[in-house]
Amino acid sequence: MLKIALPRIQNIALGAFIFAFSFYTLINKEFYFGVPSLLLALGTITTYNYIELDFSAGCKGEFTCLFGLIPLGGWERLPAINHVFLKRFSELVKDEISDSGVYQTLKQQRYLVMFSVPNSSAGWLLLEVQNVHKAREIAKAIATAGALELRDYTN
Repeated sequence: MLKIALPRIQNIALGAFIFAFSFYTLINKEFYFGVPSLLLALGTITTYNYIELDFSAGCKGEFTCLFGLIPLGGWERLPAINHVFLKRFSELVKDEISDSGVYQTLKQQRYLVMFSVPNSSAGWLLLEVQNVHKAREIAKAIATAGALELRDYTN
């Protein structure tokens, strides 16, 4: 079994904001707001998402772990897999600069870790990663765990 934790930057930032609010309310002796918000901050910071791959059973699970202890989610069957491949995906996004009405075109790039499925022209998307080094590390771990060939198309 292979467990891949997904990024949780937004959870930590939101949890820090809620914690600051709860700290402020506790200092001002407003315990009816402070204690529940402190528990909410703790829950937000310790909650994370992960993917679990079980190649021996042929299943993939997507889970959310509450408070770092309680996994919630489900399993789905994996298709027959030829190999794992890593692919770059780029798109142009038009973004407005402040409220000036002037637009700029940005190139957003991410890396897709996918499974090659027999008799299919499309692959099976496993996850998207922003950093190429992290994407290669995850793809290598998946290929090793499943005894599959890794093909890197990011160059």
